Amino acid sequence: MNKKKISIVAVSAVVIVSLGLGFNSIFKKANTLETDNNDTVVSDQSIETGDELNTEEAKVDKTETKKENKENKKNEDTTDSSGNSNENTSKSTKTDGTETKKPNNDEVEKTDNSSEKPKPSNNEKPKPGNSSEKPKPSNNEKPKPGNSSEKPKPSNNEKPKPSNNEKPKPGNSSTKPKPENNQTITSPKPKNKTVTIAISCKTAINNGLNKKPGFSHLPSNGIILQNMKVEFNEGDTVFDILVKVTRKKGIHMEYRGSGSNTYIEGINNLYEFDGGSNSGWMYSVNGVYPNYGVGAYKVKSSDVIKFNYTCNLGADLGARAN
Repeated sequence: MNKKKISIVAVSAVVIVSLGLGFNSIFKKANTLETDNNDTVVSDQSIETGDELNTEEAKVDKTETKKENKENKKNEDTTDSSGNSNENTSKSTKTDGTETKKPNNDEVEKTDNSSEKPKPSNNEKPKPGNSSEKPKPSNNEKPKPGNSSEKPKPSNNEKPKPSNNEKPKPGNSSTKPKPENNQTITSPKPKNKTVTIAISCKTAINNGLNKKPGFSHLPSNGIILQNMKVEFNEGDTVFDILVKVTRKKGIHMEYRGSGSNTYIEGINNLYEFDGGSNSGWMYSVNGVYPNYGVGAYKVKSSDVIKFNYTCNLGADLGARAN
């Protein structure tokens, strides 16, 4: 009985140990599988990220190549348009009647080749700031002022210039007569006021005074001063006129008094009382002998003044006192 129990216990122990070893190996395999799965997941993720980066780079390269292709097409279009514009300008110049030389094909090819820029490779990325890939303006864009060679010359249908029949602008009229260099425009001067004066001693000559000693200087016709016009100023008197004339002609004259009391004593060395007790000098204005002194009579324009020598208190002169 004891041997059977021992054998049973031993078998059960062996079974238990074998089971434990089996379970332990199973657990180890499970752990290794989990680590392997984790490693595969990590590698898969890294592969996926690498693939994503590669796809993004491929996309960027594709977009860059597309841009480059577009720019190249635009450059070719602009060169074609410039060629067309040159042809158009040459045609327009022909229509205007002026001859211009057509550009040679070799020159156009040179310009086209010179305008073509080297294409960057697909793998190269353009550096910022040095990009030569700016799109050129197309034919539809507005040309910059000052640099456009595509302006058509004005045709013969331009607006006609204004003819000479236009109305002259005010202030710039060329029909206005200009004064000649020698022509001087002078306003008429106002006429000066004048009077006429004369001096005579005919009565003394008629009485033979010139034949007496000391009077031979008297003129035989008795005229000491013929009629003479004299300018005067406003307010001048008969005495002022007599002074101007005698000084100008150098004729002797003496007087006494002043103002309205001025009295003429002698003219041409012929004094009062030389021809008798009633002799002396008298004056008349416009044929009338005033009854006041020469210094009180103010002259007017065109007055006629006469100084006459009398031998009989003016009766021999036909004097009419006023």
